[in-house]
Amino acid sequence: MEQTTLALFIHELRNQCVYTEAAFRVFNQSIEQQISAGVFFAAQATLLSASQISGLLWPLRARARKRGEDLRKALQLPEKHALNDKRLSSIWEHGDEKLEDWIGMTKGQKVVFDHVGTLASVSEIEVPDSNVYRLYDPSTTVFLYRGDGYKMQAIADAITDVYARVTTLHKAMFPEQVASEDASAAPIPVKEATPKEPAKKKATKAGTSKHKNKTRKTKK
Repeated sequence: MEQTTLALFIHELRNQCVYTEAAFRVFNQSIEQQISAGVFFAAQATLLSASQISGLLWPLRARARKRGEDLRKALQLPEKHALNDKRLSSIWEHGDEKLEDWIGMTKGQKVVFDHVGTLASVSEIEVPDSNVYRLYDPSTTVFLYRGDGYKMQAIADAITDVYARVTTLHKAMFPEQVASEDASAAPIPVKEATPKEPAKKKATKAGTSKHKNKTRKTKK
């Protein structure tokens, strides 16, 4: 890869690492303050930036694989990495269709939207992970999105690793910026303290008139 092109990719990778770190800060603050809307806003923002990083380093399209190989080589990244996840890199592609498919697959079944806490606390009736659209469990740091589980601490650790590698290379390529800003990559923590569990409530049955209203609310 030509040096100028590499420098621009490294600059953007660093930006996405910074954005992800900022999203995690909002995420942790929302957990502490028990603001469920903030938790899901920040969780989705975290996945968005992590998805951008994953796509740059492990692209799905054949024509972009050489670029990914060059970037991983420059950063000395191992193939076995938490961000090397096809689910993560393609999470936002055709999002509208994935929502439509999920609604179709769960039609007539119990579903869960926007809950902070354990899945068991949502309903006395067992609900499978595949029927969860958004749920964050602070006790396991797992964010369930459209039935897929993402370990937030593992993503945080992976971003910290990439951030440190990118920062080292970025300093060498953009020395003029080092003097004007702190480019250090500190570890990104994820809050594990479990907030107050809401009273148990019934999961919502998809396809009913109550589906829209009840699934958009989270009891505090």
